[in-house]
Amino acid sequence: MERFPKSLCAKLDRRTAEGTLRKLPEPNTLADFASNDYLGLARSEEVFNAAHRLLIAEEIKVNGATGSRLITGNHSLYTATEEFLAGFHNSESALIYNSGYDANTGFFPCVPQKADIVLYAENIHALILDGPRFSKPFRYQF
Repeated sequence: MERFPKSLCAKLDRRTAEGTLRKLPEPNTLADFASNDYLGLARSEEVFNAAHRLLIAEEIKVNGATGSRLITGNHSLYTATEEFLAGFHNSESALIYNSGYDANTGFFPCVPQKADIVLYAENIHALILDGPRFSKPFRYQF
């Protein structure tokens, strides 16, 4: 078995000395305003139990999406939820994306056309910028 390369050891030592070595935090129960779970739903016992009951009632024995929805990860719960959302918003259909980034890079290159204009705030979150950047219409930052 080979040893860890000296050059990488030196970089790790340098980061440790500079205080820039990143480590995974210990799990905690604090409010999380720095991730996609700012509503705390991922840690909600009530949501967990309701989801568990639904999976049992529907006899669903798949743990997670299993992959991209376009390949192997589509699930009946996505379809049911999209149908619910479409009805709730009185729209023809709805589409759930797995993240805000995917929604922006999926929506902006497809929906706005060349003659359209997309306005976005100067201080908008970086994940939103890629969507308009990949799109056809004129983009204006304010």
